[in-house]
Amino acid sequence: MSAATTTQPAVRFDHVTKDFGGGVLGLDEITVDFAAGAITVLLGLSGSGKSTMLRHINGLHRATKGDVTVLGRDVSMLSGRALRSLRRDIGVIFQSFNLIGPMSVLENVCTGQLGSLKGPRLSLMMYPRSVRREAMDKLERVGLANRAYQRADTLSGGQQQRVAIARALMQHPRVLLADEPVASLDPVSARDVMSLLKEISAEHQLTVISSLHQVQLAIDFADQIVGLRSGRVVLNRSTQGLDAVQASKIYDDVAGVGTREAAGGGPL
Repeated sequence: MSAATTTQPAVRFDHVTKDFGGGVLGLDEITVDFAAGAITVLLGLSGSGKSTMLRHINGLHRATKGDVTVLGRDVSMLSGRALRSLRRDIGVIFQSFNLIGPMSVLENVCTGQLGSLKGPRLSLMMYPRSVRREAMDKLERVGLANRAYQRADTLSGGQQQRVAIARALMQHPRVLLADEPVASLDPVSARDVMSLLKEISAEHQLTVISSLHQVQLAIDFADQIVGLRSGRVVLNRSTQGLDAVQASKIYDDVAGVGTREAAGGGPL
């Protein structure tokens, strides 16, 4: 497992509540630290608050109450140039890959540098040679250098997610957010992508925060699991030393199976 490189967390939620109005709480008094240089998985059912937490980290959502601190900066105090500066330190990969299909793989990876370049880029050759060279290096790292000039939409799902990882790495992020990065993939491709994220986290001391549904993937690849249910943290523990019985109980914790059965509601 990758180890935290500092005692100060990369990301901290301190009594964070997100009220969407109408009695809907996306987050409800969340307090949790995310260790620097480690992989943390947010585990929970759909609607449990996983994506909402990720959006608070890069400032797409603002807390109604409480504080979100990212890389030592209070997100609620940032706007304009300061917020853009923070976002350059935060890479994001998505379930749907968010690649531009007709564009070549290499040009898609080059777009990861757009936040640091001035002016539009209408073709691959409009990127500086240094950017194109680095993009090729990133494709080499994810095992797709031989697909550089292929249309992105001709790749398999697993390959497209590898391209998305290469694109995110072009930012030189300190934190990488992965919102359900393997939900669209078959089991083999899902494990390959999670394994790649684990390797890259260790190589770059990169803090990875990923939302998942799959308990076993979380156990196999994360350093820490944060379980969410209805916007609340119901589990926060290291994966080190997890045995089969404890692992099977994790799903019950995040799904509220025991709570429902105790109340006479039956299993989910």
